[in-house]
Amino acid sequence: MVINFSERLSSSSAFLTEGAVVTRLVHEFGLPTPESAAFAHLYSDAGRAALSAIYRSYLAIAVEFGLPMQVGGPTWRSHPEALARLGFSAPGDVERVNSDAVEFLRQIRREMGAEDLAYIGGVIGPRVDGYDPHGAPDAVTSEAYHRPQIEALAKAGADLLYAGTFAAVPELLGVSRACAATTLPFILAPVIDGAGRLPDGTSLRDAVSQIDTGTDAPVHYAVCCVHPTHFARAMKTDAWPAPGRILGLQANASDLHRDELEHLDHADGSAPDVFGGLMADLRSRGVRLLGGCCGTREAHIRAVADQITMRQPKDVFTAS
Repeated sequence: MVINFSERLSSSSAFLTEGAVVTRLVHEFGLPTPESAAFAHLYSDAGRAALSAIYRSYLAIAVEFGLPMQVGGPTWRSHPEALARLGFSAPGDVERVNSDAVEFLRQIRREMGAEDLAYIGGVIGPRVDGYDPHGAPDAVTSEAYHRPQIEALAKAGADLLYAGTFAAVPELLGVSRACAATTLPFILAPVIDGAGRLPDGTSLRDAVSQIDTGTDAPVHYAVCCVHPTHFARAMKTDAWPAPGRILGLQANASDLHRDELEHLDHADGSAPDVFGGLMADLRSRGVRLLGGCCGTREAHIRAVADQITMRQPKDVFTAS
């Protein structure tokens, strides 16, 4: 019997996540990805083959090490306005694209025999920009705007919902309310700096407090799109929430500031073994959901798996 995501999360000491998808499409496969809209590559032979190779490389690590893995679908830009800008504006395209993305991962999971290890995350991204809070909607507008995508991901059979790379608390609160209206567990993952603050200036502690009191609380929070050293520095500040609320990190390979990173024309970052060591250090400090964002590839996720299993027996990480 397959254990559901919430049960596996509560009974496991560590989860992996996938690493980068968009930066690999661009730098490894030479596929332009405007607006970081990886979903568009589901609809060409070359793009679909590249996405399949990327996701299979990550799932192979989960299978090899016997570690549970949260696998986020290529849907970060599959919300109405971004879909329309990229030519997906027909009635029903929000539901169709998000459903296609979830089914794409479900098929790969079946083919790789990873149904007892891999949990498909329906990924939601910001309406405008993940790094810049200007133009982000207020909570009421956000809830209404993001609801169609969230409902489509839930209907398609995602195991959880994952809102990643958000710059403004009001938008994330609206997303949280729309997620809470489904039956799925959900995780919120804003961007922060080394001082523990979102781009809109809110401390992570205050962001968590506002969301936890403003809606049904997410199963936990994560952080994405920052280097492990920045995350570790933020953990030492008074901006950090109470223990146990921030359980995940999908980290960049590079320690460059996001403004610099956004304009690079090449991959940049820590070597996989260094990255794996930094992430394993965070595991020893209570961070249980460990994976990659910009600039990471399968070697980085393998190094994380190597390091955490080397430091503790593998059966510690799996459900009893």
